[in-house]
Amino acid sequence: MSIILLSKGLVSRIAAGEVVERPAAVVKELLENSLDAGAHEVSVSIEGSGSTLIRVSDNGTGIPFEELALAVESHATSKLKEEADLFRIATLGFRGEALPSIGSVSRMEITSRTKGVETGGRLVVHGGKRGDPLRVGCPVGTTVEVRDLFMDVPARRKFLKSPATELSHISDVINRMALAHPEVHFRLDHGGKNLCDYVVTQRFQDRLGQVLGPDVARGMTSFSWKQGKVAASGFLSATPSSFPNSRYLMTFVNRRFVRDRVLTHAVLEGYETLLMKGRYPAVALFLEVPYGEVDVNVHPAKIEVRFRRQGEIHDAVVEAVRGGLRVEAKDPGAHARRSDVAAFEGVREGPRPYAPAFTTDTLALFRADALESRILPGAARRGFFSSLDVLGQALGCYIVCQSNEGMALIDQHAAHERVAFEKMRHQMEQGRVEHQDLLIPQMIELPVAEALLLEQWADAMDGLGFTVEAFGQNTFAIRSVPALFPAGDWRGVLGRMVAELAEIGKSAQISHELEERLMTIACHNVIRANRKLTLDEIHALLGELDGIDFATQCPHGRPVFVEFSQADLEKLFKRS
Repeated sequence: MSIILLSKGLVSRIAAGEVVERPAAVVKELLENSLDAGAHEVSVSIEGSGSTLIRVSDNGTGIPFEELALAVESHATSKLKEEADLFRIATLGFRGEALPSIGSVSRMEITSRTKGVETGGRLVVHGGKRGDPLRVGCPVGTTVEVRDLFMDVPARRKFLKSPATELSHISDVINRMALAHPEVHFRLDHGGKNLCDYVVTQRFQDRLGQVLGPDVARGMTSFSWKQGKVAASGFLSATPSSFPNSRYLMTFVNRRFVRDRVLTHAVLEGYETLLMKGRYPAVALFLEVPYGEVDVNVHPAKIEVRFRRQGEIHDAVVEAVRGGLRVEAKDPGAHARRSDVAAFEGVREGPRPYAPAFTTDTLALFRADALESRILPGAARRGFFSSLDVLGQALGCYIVCQSNEGMALIDQHAAHERVAFEKMRHQMEQGRVEHQDLLIPQMIELPVAEALLLEQWADAMDGLGFTVEAFGQNTFAIRSVPALFPAGDWRGVLGRMVAELAEIGKSAQISHELEERLMTIACHNVIRANRKLTLDEIHALLGELDGIDFATQCPHGRPVFVEFSQADLEKLFKRS
């Protein structure tokens, strides 16, 4: 096989394929240039879902006429001055690849003028071939027109999706940019029809409403966290609001939208037991880290990043999200649980009594008859649940209360299940997890890289209840497991745990397995349905709910209470 030198045209198209895989990528690159140029107004016009025309106009600083031709040369950029700048990137773009890549697969025209000069310039690039700049009259800023995208690359064009899908991707790009830059006015037109017009907003919640819609934005609460030079803030959906996919889970690093497994994993871990399986939250997470602590030069489309201290960033996001949810859970009435919550598909309370293989002493704290009576005078009731006026019990399952907003229904089983779960989890976290020796050790063989990780994390495994010892090359013996676990084959759990270590620098696998076990114990050893409660027991249960962090959901994510505001009730009875 002979080695040949690829032609310049083929090389440029290969490079373009890495950056420009669809019309939305063109819009993203051009928007990034506009924002880097300091624009506070950006208009995007689309025809043919982007394959016919993409026009991006801004009022940024513009490109000097004498630099117009240089702007479309490969790796020509104004954003890097020296090699060290590559490791502390503060701009959205930096490689100088966008304009030449776009120009190599389309008919591109750039018109630009800088402030303080009477005329601007126009440059045309056709299939990678550049014309000569011409003096023209134009407003301050830059307009880039991209026509006939992939005109000479039919293989790329045939891989485009339907017009509706491509237009949806373009809308997503603008939505993400708009969320990260509420100080900028974004506008999107398609075929002469305005699709979005995001005017500058003073409150970020207003920009959320513009982008995500008022219904989603209304169910989101703000959060803010800072430690040292790392800060995390944004908005997250108040449980139990959730969605069937992760479409509304958006993460930004230094105002750059990224798809990062570490951040996504951290956000979901922050929600821990507050979401039902298969459901996702709505989150707009803005992470601010020193530029030197994050590498954005790891993906051609700049959609992925790499953190210098990955584990610390993961823990910071978990703490920030959990802290925000904890604050929201202390005032659950602020986000009333409506009666149209999605059907619960998780673990349900069984119809018959459950006989667990645990001692009475272990579970005594969590039985209904062990609840301490806490009837408090009205003035002393400070928590949300303790402040409710108890009206009675309905259908043997629900506690009926009056709240400041209207009427609240509390699922007595779900409420006590969360209380019991939190107590058991707190006990587990206070000391080392109790070990249970295996009669016959389980052997697990791992690839070289994962075996090295397991050796490094052996002490951490022991703290979680696993005793693992080396047993030959890349082979380990599992000699004990957490005492809460039933008998079984734990090699798969350990393998998944090591895989998490390799990917995000830590593992929550064992913690999740332990929590699943605690959920089962809590579910089957608390107040059952059709159990008549005394007023003392009801007040005691409400007091217990105020004493835990996350009282609004049972450990499986099912709502503990539903609140009907006065407006809801009046609507039901046609009084409004």
